[in-house]
Amino acid sequence: MNEMTATSGTLVQNTSTLLSSSSSSMSSSSIFTNNPLICAFLAFAIAQSIKFFSSWYKERRWDMKQFVGSGGMPSSHSATVAALATAIGFQEGFGGALFATALILACIV
Repeated sequence: MNEMTATSGTLVQNTSTLLSSSSSSMSSSSIFTNNPLICAFLAFAIAQSIKFFSSWYKERRWDMKQFVGSGGMPSSHSATVAALATAIGFQEGFGGALFATALILACIV
């Protein structure tokens, strides 16, 4: 009976250790610490902002559609996938399959 109690105690300790380590790893893999995602969103925002201000410079009027509209230069789609591929390369390494996939996607866009 003592063996069973000792085994149950060890199981409870191992389970609590596993749960605490998995909750800490889940909090460390937050969307706010995902560097490739942050870089992609930042590149998209910068490209759209440049498009907005260049439209104002040419036409001397504010066109709010430029913030969300597609088309024109600079291409926010190309900026997004290029930033994503570059950030993946720096984070995961330029020799990996994940970077190769992101690079092919960037070349297609």
